[in-house]
Amino acid sequence: MQKKYRLGGRRTFSYIYARGSRASGRYMTVIYCPARRGLRIGVVAGKKVGKSVVRNKVKRRIKEIMRTFIPYLENGYNYIVLASQHAAEADFSALCRDLAGALTKAGKLSDRGAAERAVLGAKCAL
Repeated sequence: MQKKYRLGGRRTFSYIYARGSRASGRYMTVIYCPARRGLRIGVVAGKKVGKSVVRNKVKRRIKEIMRTFIPYLENGYNYIVLASQHAAEADFSALCRDLAGALTKAGKLSDRGAAERAVLGAKCAL
């Protein structure tokens, strides 16, 4: 993910956790909040997800999915994707579908089918 889309800083994360709205799926929760500048994304995987290797693998997968979702996301919001402990057992396509479902539930993904096809290719998407 490009640097301009990265969410950083403890205060920013705390603000979004406190004031943001949530939409959940089976493998992750999306917390979103209006932003002053553009679109920024943060990915969090707690210790319940697994050891560091597993947590980093889950975060890399989620970051790749969000990177390809950027053209379909509503601009002007900060997003935090919080991985659940079940995300470690999920494959890439299941994570993609779950994240697309959570963002659609939140009303922040403009075209779910096109976003999934962008990530998975035309043969794998729903």
